[in-house]
Amino acid sequence: MRSRLLKTVSGVLTSLCVVSSTLMPISASYPSPAAAPSESPRMIVTWAEGVSSDIQESVLDKYGFRSEYCDGNFSIGSFETDPCPGLISSPYVLAVEEDTGLETMALTDDPYSATQWWLENTGTYTKADPSGSSYKITSTPDIDIDAEEGWYKYKSEIGGAHEVTVAVIDTGIDYRHEDLKDAMWINEGEIPDNGIDDDNNGFTDDVYGWDFFNDDASVCHYIENDDGSYSADPEDRDDHGTHIAGIIVARANNQTAISGIARYLHTRVMALKIHGGPDRKGSVSDAIKAIAYAQRNGASVCNISWGSYTASSALEAAISRSTMLFVCAAGNYGNDNDITPLYPASFDLPNVISTAYVDCDGLLPPDSCYGKESVDLAAPSTDIYSTIVGSCGYMSGSSMAAPMVSAVAAILFSLRSGSVPASVKDIIISNTKPLESLDGKCVSGGILNLDRCMKAADKIARDREAPSFSWTRSFEGESIVLRFEADDGENGSGVNSLRYMLGKRSASDFARGTEGTLIEDNTLVLHKGGKHTVYAYDNTGNASVMTIPVIDDKLPPRITNISFTVNNKKNKFTVMAKVSDTQSGLKSVKYLPGLHTVSDFLSDGTALTPDSDNIVSFKSSSPGIFTIMATDYRGNKAVETVRTYVRAAQSIELSETEIEMSVGDTLVLEATLSPVFSTDSVTFRSGSEKVVAVTNSGKVTARGLGSTTVTATSSSGVTAVCKVTVSSVG
Repeated sequence: MRSRLLKTVSGVLTSLCVVSSTLMPISASYPSPAAAPSESPRMIVTWAEGVSSDIQESVLDKYGFRSEYCDGNFSIGSFETDPCPGLISSPYVLAVEEDTGLETMALTDDPYSATQWWLENTGTYTKADPSGSSYKITSTPDIDIDAEEGWYKYKSEIGGAHEVTVAVIDTGIDYRHEDLKDAMWINEGEIPDNGIDDDNNGFTDDVYGWDFFNDDASVCHYIENDDGSYSADPEDRDDHGTHIAGIIVARANNQTAISGIARYLHTRVMALKIHGGPDRKGSVSDAIKAIAYAQRNGASVCNISWGSYTASSALEAAISRSTMLFVCAAGNYGNDNDITPLYPASFDLPNVISTAYVDCDGLLPPDSCYGKESVDLAAPSTDIYSTIVGSCGYMSGSSMAAPMVSAVAAILFSLRSGSVPASVKDIIISNTKPLESLDGKCVSGGILNLDRCMKAADKIARDREAPSFSWTRSFEGESIVLRFEADDGENGSGVNSLRYMLGKRSASDFARGTEGTLIEDNTLVLHKGGKHTVYAYDNTGNASVMTIPVIDDKLPPRITNISFTVNNKKNKFTVMAKVSDTQSGLKSVKYLPGLHTVSDFLSDGTALTPDSDNIVSFKSSSPGIFTIMATDYRGNKAVETVRTYVRAAQSIELSETEIEMSVGDTLVLEATLSPVFSTDSVTFRSGSEKVVAVTNSGKVTARGLGSTTVTATSSSGVTAVCKVTVSSVG
């Protein structure tokens, strides 16, 4: 389990792009989106795995938490008072952190570009300035992703392709754009603009996705111009996300604007807006909600063109628990991310790709972040011409590099169902085009290459089998403990998580692993029995579900073999009994003098401790009735009584009255007292130890030749005699 922490997050998460003069210039830094001084800051509570909703609610109520959002993994809201340090030390809480600001970032303005050199770089490309004139720019041939060659290979595979969704978590996306409107993900379960949550997913009219910044379905904000055109509302700027969407999916051969890399109908983009306002600010809490939405609605790839130097354990948990491949911009700060990590690109997770960027000559710009161990590859990303709200424009930076990788990932995912995200990542990283400028600057040492990835696509691991799991029940203290063994097979993608819900549920209730309570370390601790449904999913999203009837321990303990003994002076009684419980185990054993019921033991009784053989005993100085009660860990109780008394023996009879033995022989004399319920004890004595020896239990051993007697005497003084003759040597 990661260490718990409470942070006041001051870093901002910024988009990683450079914009042209056609967009409003954006400064490189913005104020943090913190609440006004009079308001309590928004906080994110990350729950440890396996914490039930009842416990979460109880813990938060204790600290006066005002909840805005809760999905079982994260609770987002504010506290009436400072929760430190009590909440931080709670075993149920993984982390508590102040909501981090997320804001888009731009460094400088660039002029227009009229061609998409990153698709096919011949050595020059045409560039247009704001006045509309154009001119040639010299570049280095073959600094591109070999898109034409890759598309050709894709066409030969397209017959078996299936639809893939890329979630763009950013500013909004212009879903009206001629080059994007046919490439938008559409929620088929929602009727547009009827003000009703038709599919009951908690989001009303979420046709193209959701605007988490404004908390509504308005994933793009427009200004309608007098000439009939429209552009981005400067009060809620959505050009950045629209630009990213165009790089990924702008449709080809429609005589409009540009061609995206994943230009075929098999790829769609989901609009998940977390940045808004004139400064395009956002928050980690909204990013977490957006990730859950994308996971719930089946996205395969998630594009992250923003980053922060402030680590968020909540954001890391949300990504690690997802089955999507996250393509993240490495940053525009010119730093070595091995030394100064940028998140989420620097999260060391198998489903995260970190992307730097190069210019048209294959050089790493001074402002591109890099990292031999932490940045996976680079992609072309200067003078990138793509869609903006109502038009097209140009941006540069790692914000534009990430969607190029997202597009290639989407193409690979679309080839065959069941592609393993970590394997797609490996194919992309292992099939880059080497560049000398990237040697030692990233893991692959090269730039993205669609052609090479397509050549290696048949090596992508596939997993279409759901994981299996088994379980065992045990009782530990006052808890019922279920232990699971989950397996995804030899060639599977690996089990991601197990979750559970109370009652009988279906797989759809778990919403692709975004609902239900996580089972920590494959161990589920319950406080009562009943039906529980468990959902196991692997890293490709395959899932299995099983409703488990958890049978509680309803049987009381057993109190058996009750007996007592009396000493020779008849003034001390020892009561003994065997206590046992085969399920939840013994919690306590008590006794009381007299005849009692269970209720009498609630506030009284003397505790007894069983020995290794589960025998309990106690002493009394007078005869009478005694009650023993045993309780197991599930609260079941058993009560038994015993009466102690003194009854003298009237006679004693031995099992043998005359025996003949050989030296070395042994036998046991059994003494029977009359009356049967006599409390007398019996002792044995040999008339000659040289002939026979005898123990107090009546075991006789022949030692030497001769004759003698063995006398049994009760504590009341009655006797019986057995004559013993040892006549030979055995």
